[in-house]
Amino acid sequence: MKIRHATQEEVSERIEKYPDLKKVMWLGENTFTLYAVDDNDNSVALLFAFYREIPAPLNGKTECFINLIEVYDGAMRKKGIGSALVQETIKIAKETDVIQVRAYCDIWNVASHMLWLKNGFGISPVKNADGQIFGSFVTYRI
Repeated sequence: MKIRHATQEEVSERIEKYPDLKKVMWLGENTFTLYAVDDNDNSVALLFAFYREIPAPLNGKTECFINLIEVYDGAMRKKGIGSALVQETIKIAKETDVIQVRAYCDIWNVASHMLWLKNGFGISPVKNADGQIFGSFVTYRI
């Protein structure tokens, strides 16, 4: 499995094929998309991330936020592809001026939580006003 940056054309084609991706992906500055590709250079998974400034009190500090990881074929899941994408993102983040890599996952997504733990992320549950946990923010400190 090889990890590489997706081209703008490839990202546009993926969004055209799966219009719901528009809800979390956009083309523009401060974003990147990684593809996990097989030996024939066919994409089997993608990761979409963007850079953003962390709000006060850390004005001027930047993070890399992973907004989407998708392994297309269920049979390909739990084979290290997501971890390879996350590790490549950490490598990219270390080469830039960011202080952390973060993401969000829904509370019901146990596999996602395990992915983050496996890759050294801390997990911080998020609660509603009534105390119900609905998800977690995960953070990897650079």
